[in-house]
Amino acid sequence: MFAASFLPNFVLFVAGQAAAWFYLRTGRLLLGGIATAVLWIAADWAVVARFVFEDDGAHYRGALATMQVTAVAIVALLGFEQWRRRYSRTAKQRTALFEAGLAAYLQSAHDEATRTFRRLVRNDPWDAAAWLALGNAHRRAQHPGAARRCYRQCMRVDSEREYTDLAQRLTRRAPVVETKSAAG
Repeated sequence: MFAASFLPNFVLFVAGQAAAWFYLRTGRLLLGGIATAVLWIAADWAVVARFVFEDDGAHYRGALATMQVTAVAIVALLGFEQWRRRYSRTAKQRTALFEAGLAAYLQSAHDEATRTFRRLVRNDPWDAAAWLALGNAHRRAQHPGAARRCYRQCMRVDSEREYTDLAQRLTRRAPVVETKSAAG
């Protein structure tokens, strides 16, 4: 990919690490953790191969290539996700989709509400309100485990701390048992 010179590889490493740390800071722990681990292991592997074993052959170049590909991939993925979360068709329809999901939830169409809110969080995994709403839809559909996972994800991605208190309370609550009315 790039030559084995220090400066381009250092810049690439820092850019990849910044993207990985962004994922870690905003609740995407698996992706950020894997990227961080691969970047550090590959960089350490390259340094040890080059300066301890004085190898500038296959081991050194393989480690360097692994670090470079990982850094480029994580930066490109973050760029794509940021673009998608702002400019995709789903992002442009976010308000209407959220309202449709909320209407389905209020009409007890929990499967439809779940599908709608799931579409929103797939498009924007940092949408804390959609994670909270998805958790509520799961909770009403008698899926307490899925609801708790959604509430926890809401707390992880809620950088503004707007929904954290509510998500914490809902995480601790018992599952909802809906009773059928005489009219329904």
